[in-house]
Amino acid sequence: MKKNRIIWAILLIISLVGISWFGGPVSYGFFAVLVIIPLVSLLYLLLVSILFRIYQDLPGKQLTACQTYPFTFRLMNEFPFAFAGVRVGFFSSFSSIKGLNDDEEYELLPKTGIREDTELVCKYRGEYEVGIKKVVLQDYFRLFKISLNNNETKRVLVRPALIDLEDLRDVDFSNMMRRDIEINPSEPDVLTREYEPGDDVRFINWKVSAGSGKLMVRKLIGEEKEGIAILAGTERFSEKQEEHLPLENKMMECAIALALYCHRKNIPVTGYFLADQIVKLATGGADQFDLFYDEFSNIKFNSMYKEAKFMEMAAASQELFNCKAVFIVIHEWSDKVTELLTLLGGNNVYTIVYLIGNEEKQDLPRAQFPRALLMQFETDADLKEVM
Repeated sequence: MKKNRIIWAILLIISLVGISWFGGPVSYGFFAVLVIIPLVSLLYLLLVSILFRIYQDLPGKQLTACQTYPFTFRLMNEFPFAFAGVRVGFFSSFSSIKGLNDDEEYELLPKTGIREDTELVCKYRGEYEVGIKKVVLQDYFRLFKISLNNNETKRVLVRPALIDLEDLRDVDFSNMMRRDIEINPSEPDVLTREYEPGDDVRFINWKVSAGSGKLMVRKLIGEEKEGIAILAGTERFSEKQEEHLPLENKMMECAIALALYCHRKNIPVTGYFLADQIVKLATGGADQFDLFYDEFSNIKFNSMYKEAKFMEMAAASQELFNCKAVFIVIHEWSDKVTELLTLLGGNNVYTIVYLIGNEEKQDLPRAQFPRALLMQFETDADLKEVM
């Protein structure tokens, strides 16, 4: 295009020189043609932009991240003249189109169109636009081009990918799930429950009572622990889509992968997340897991749902102390996380924290937290490798 403009400018200068030195109908005619060409080109582009049509087809509005879906688009020419050069630009930050790129140029004959059958892959969980973002049109003489935003974009709601983990890295899961490990069977263990009238006051755990704000008594060996709890943070840390979508996607992928892993082992799972209050979702059988997946897929992140507040509220929940293990999926470390780990460890609950997308490396002293493990990785990590 730049070369064509330079040629046109040179020819215009030559025509002006011809008029100045020689005059005559040829010089004036040549000058008139050169002046008319850009005007005609602009008028042509205006008409093309009015009569140009885009059609896109997807299998639905609700998709799953990292899965491939058929995607078809058609470019239609409803103009009595051919379209010289048409290029389409795709939404590429959160999705990709297989086999096509923004550099491909199409020429459309009058009253015809082209059809491209390809495939779409969405990268992240969330709601965003996919497919054709804009169209770039050029005139015959390649003097001008205009970029038009697609006014009929496709907006999809993408659910997190289901990651089927074969095992948990650095975690002896079978040993972790053993009932009352490392407890002397002749002594009351350090598990606690809320005080009930008639309980022996000698079994009151004053440390846990102080942390929870109500009287807690030690359980005796033989009181069965329940399944697994998953705490998933829902705080939005940025309003920019390019920043919060990858993070929120990975956090949901991680939480759901853990739930699926336990489901494969027939272990009951309860998921917790913060909305206006703590929301609890339980899963047992196959149908319940499907419901769990659907509900977790639709979790709303909000800057008001502070992770520190969530950890503080979770620490006051007696249900967590009845679990055999607790998984915590968060983005930001705080003192409230440390306090929760202390309480869970004091109640013989094994805890694994998945700290995602936090560039500041955290350290979890083994001596201080013998029953806790910290796993830290970035938002672009492969969960099968890091979990």
